[in-house]
Amino acid sequence: MAKNRYYETKEDVLQLLNQALEHEWTVSLEYTIHAYSMPKAKFFYQDPIMKIKTDIRAQVIQIGVDEMYHSLQLGIIITQMGGQPSFQTDEVWRYPKITDNLKRDKMTEDMVTNLYQSARFKEETFPKIQNMLLNISYDEVRHSQQFEAMIEALKKEGADGALIYQAKPENADCEDIQLLQTITRLENELMHSYLKYMLLFSEHQDLSQRLFKNSVDHMRHWDKNSGILIKMGDVIQIENAEKDADGLEKSKRPMPSFYPDKDRISALELLIPAENKLIAQYEKLISIIDEGEIKSQLQTHLALNREHLFTLKWLLKNAQKIKGLV
Repeated sequence: MAKNRYYETKEDVLQLLNQALEHEWTVSLEYTIHAYSMPKAKFFYQDPIMKIKTDIRAQVIQIGVDEMYHSLQLGIIITQMGGQPSFQTDEVWRYPKITDNLKRDKMTEDMVTNLYQSARFKEETFPKIQNMLLNISYDEVRHSQQFEAMIEALKKEGADGALIYQAKPENADCEDIQLLQTITRLENELMHSYLKYMLLFSEHQDLSQRLFKNSVDHMRHWDKNSGILIKMGDVIQIENAEKDADGLEKSKRPMPSFYPDKDRISALELLIPAENKLIAQYEKLISIIDEGEIKSQLQTHLALNREHLFTLKWLLKNAQKIKGLV
């Protein structure tokens, strides 16, 4: 990451904000993948900020959510400045050991803190941008301290060699697990698609908030499905990942980076078949799942996705009635 850079023009600042957006966009996914690769309510640490004993996995998920909100802040400001938000991503890594993932998480927090705090601006230019970056940077300082405390807690417990969940080889032949992996990938893709279009239309509160609501639903579904995979003896996959001889997984394309079309109608036209595709996958999976808690949870996700489809169809029909709407 570039640091100690001098930013004078609007173009300079947009470049900085997009660099930060690409980072925040990526780690929001990487942290939640790390979290859902470790046990729930097994490893705890004393949080240095909140002064309470906290589940490591739960707090890593919360930090991932914080980074998503940073992405939204940055994307909205970029749009308001007349720029185009970038949704390119950095690499996502997952190590076999929990502590190695937490060390990477801390390292990325320290890197982006340096980026935000070392940026230099021409005097009395972009004061609100400067203030925003400093505010975000202290969220990252907090995250770094929390990750450090997690690492130290695992060391003290003698669990610094604890491994993440591993998918059983036979899971590759299990239709229900593979369907759920596909569904979870589609949930992630739709979550980010909605966020992308929400940013593009952030100047209009009505459409942006409707898209944001759907994005949050898909985020929650991704979250719940990742937990269901653990119950079924599997672990969330990293899209397009390659694994080396030491078990380190890396992906340069962990989520979609290209979202076609920019006007309101074409965006809605793309979201409708995406929701239809996801709904069809849920219906197929639910038909082969036994009655119980997992099936009930999946049916709740399916119901909300059907609600999204209803809303999208009417958003599109209403937009098509109004001339000059973009």
